[in-house]
Amino acid sequence: MSGTDSLSLPLRYWRQFLHFEESFDGQVWIDYTRDHAEIPVLSVGVYLFFVFYVPEYLENKKPWKLKYAFASWNLFLALFSVIGVFRTVPHLYEHVMKHGFQWTVCTDPEKWYLGGAPGLWVGLFIYSKIPELLDTIFLVLQKKRVIFLAWFHHTTVLLYCWHAYNNRIGPGIWFACTNYFVHSLMYTYYFLMAAKLHGLARPFAPIITTIQVLQMVLGSVVTVSSGYWHSYSANTIPCAVDPANFKLGFVMYASYFVLFTVLFWNKYLASPKPRSASPETAKDVKERRASKDIQMCGVDIGTNDASGFFHSSSKQSSRKKGE
Repeated sequence: MSGTDSLSLPLRYWRQFLHFEESFDGQVWIDYTRDHAEIPVLSVGVYLFFVFYVPEYLENKKPWKLKYAFASWNLFLALFSVIGVFRTVPHLYEHVMKHGFQWTVCTDPEKWYLGGAPGLWVGLFIYSKIPELLDTIFLVLQKKRVIFLAWFHHTTVLLYCWHAYNNRIGPGIWFACTNYFVHSLMYTYYFLMAAKLHGLARPFAPIITTIQVLQMVLGSVVTVSSGYWHSYSANTIPCAVDPANFKLGFVMYASYFVLFTVLFWNKYLASPKPRSASPETAKDVKERRASKDIQMCGVDIGTNDASGFFHSSSKQSSRKKGE
């Protein structure tokens, strides 16, 4: 194969993919989602079992060496999210400028983004929530702490997105656009951290967490607006949202807002507790460490953590011996 042929091969596959984008019919994927409601439920069940109980099984085993696999995974998701931004955000921006915010929130997706490239990448956004569960699986296998926010976020996003896609809600593209944008930054950060480029990555940690908080504010605004227009403007402008979905969406985004705000405060704003002038005894050290090891089903949830700042988990056996 000549050099020209080897270069043209990726371009040929890319052109085929672009053709697939143009002819994409999102209703086919929506019908599949509607017919397979068991997929997210089973995925969440297996995921939570893994997160809650596998760490105990791995307690006396060495952490898996997944440095390169973890870095590659995060790089892949970063690139995937960047492409998602370019395939959805311009489409949303164009229609917001042309028709206004309410139109983009309430109009049936079939009329403006269910098919073609935007429809494909909204669908990929929905289904990507399943493989994204691997984020936490990597941490568990490497015996890293998994904070409450991590597994709560992954499980609720998957269940909500599946329900939203099933009901073909109007504002779905808003959630896809914001998620792609935030994830393009977040997974790039994760990649840099996994690649041990800490000095390059760490300055961006508070910026990313701030953007995540703003994402939750925007998500709350969109869900509340869709609920209001569905309830009070149905006679003038029908709003393509599901009543249960916008209520669940608001609860979800509001809870994320609280969790990410607390995370930001604890990590970047809260003053560190003053240390006692007298040296710590072994008992003091034990109590201080125990206060940070709040657990739920064996999963550490008391650790103040920022995106990508993972800490090796303390072995349960060491705590038991001290009791």
